[in-house]
Formats: sequence, structure tokens, C-alpha cells
Amino acid sequence: MTNSALAKEQTAGENGQSGQIKVVGVGKRFGPFQALSDVNLEIASGEKLVICGPSGSGKSTLIRCMNGIESHDAGTIVVNGVPLDKVKANRDQIRREVGMVFQSFNLFPHMSVLENCLLAPMSVKGMSRQDAKEVAMHFLSRVRIAEQALKYPSQLSGGQQQRVAIARAMCMKPKILLLDEPTSALDPEMVKEVLDTMVGLAQGGMTMVCVTHEMGFAREVADRVIFMDRGSIVEEAPPEEFFGNPRTPRAQDFLAQILR
Repeated sequence: MTNSALAKEQTAGENGQSGQIKVVGVGKRFGPFQALSDVNLEIASGEKLVICGPSGSGKSTLIRCMNGIESHDAGTIVVNGVPLDKVKANRDQIRREVGMVFQSFNLFPHMSVLENCLLAPMSVKGMSRQDAKEVAMHFLSRVRIAEQALKYPSQLSGGQQQRVAIARAMCMKPKILLLDEPTSALDPEMVKEVLDTMVGLAQGGMTMVCVTHEMGFAREVADRVIFMDRGSIVEEAPPEEFFGNPRTPRAQDFLAQILR
């Protein structure tokens, strides 16, 4: 794969017109616990959405339902026009187009940084090792950690491991990137390096959905902020409106606690 072909493919993946998510009437139960209740949400191509709310409000469950890690019990989720249902081909197609970054880094400890990034492009997309390596080094450079490519995860700091996890997700050239509290497991001094990486990705035009309590990131990057409580969307607004004039008492109380 030539550099020009690689750049063209990356641009298509990051700036293409697909990347839309539609969530209609979605519910999810864990035994007697109602984790999600009649959630309705539409995310436009290229939109940067931040989901926030108290612990147990359904934020992580919602984002995990968006790529089928958790199966929803009611309603429909459609990603790039493909319904996320029990049809394996549909789920596989969506997972090829939706990258996921978790709270814990989930890197394979017995593989080097580079090998962690090569695995999915080669096994899922059938890329040659050389092409996959070219893509991997591009994204490792983009998250400013290419010099660590031959190290193992245990040799890296938490912030470095999370940047590798982000690069690994990007190596599939997803149209949508989901991030589930990507800084929550990090020491405070490591948070900024990961947030800076996320800001850089957001500027590339990719559809991004991020569950986070980092309100500075939400102010800087988000097109829209969703506030959830008890499994439902309570409020949604552009960041300047959400932070400057939250409408609901529940959102007001949450912001008073988290911003003090």
C-alpha cells in the first residue's frame, strides 16, 4: 500500500459521510435492574457527542449497546443503515466500522505494542502484514507513541497504554469511535496526555461518542452533551447551553457536584 493510497483510505474513513447512529426506544435489563429505559437518540455523521451522568445512570451500557457488546432488550439501533440485531453478518459489519476504547486498556500482555495493533487488521480485514504495519505505525505516530512500538504493555505507563488502545482501535479505520470513560483508570497526571490525543482525533472529522466526566474535554470538543440518569436521557444541549444554563434540577445538581 503506497503512502498516497494509505492517506486516501484514511481520509475516506475519517471524513466520509457514513457514521450515523440511530437509537429508537432502546431498553436493557440486567435481571430486575432496568439499565436503559426508552432511550431515543440520533447521532449525525461527524458529530462529537459526550455522554455524562452519575454512576449507574446507563451511560456505559448505552455505548456498549451501540456496537453489540451488550444486547438491547427493546427498541432498535441502526448504525450506518445496518440494524444491530441478532443477524451475525449485521453485527460483524457494524463492528468492523465501529471502534471501541474501554476504561481498562485490554491490551494483550504477551504481544508488543505493534503486534497488538496488527492483530485485528490482519485477522478481520485480511490485510497483509506489511500493509497492516504501515497503518499501525501511522496511528501510533498520530498518538505520539511510535517509538514504543516494540515494547510490551507492562513496560508502558497507564497513559501510554491507553494511547496504544486508541491507536489499536483506529487501525481498523472505523467510521465511528466509541470511548467508554477512557481516562477513569488513569492517574491524574496521565489524564492530559490521553485527552490531548482524543482532542486531536476529534479534529479529524470522525464520528465520536465519549462517555466521560472530563467536562473540560466536553466543553472543548463536543457538538452536543447528553446527560443521563436512571437509564434515561434527561437533558441534551450544546455544551455552552448545558454548562451555562442546565434546564433540569437533576443536571443542575450533577454539575454543581462535578464542577466545584
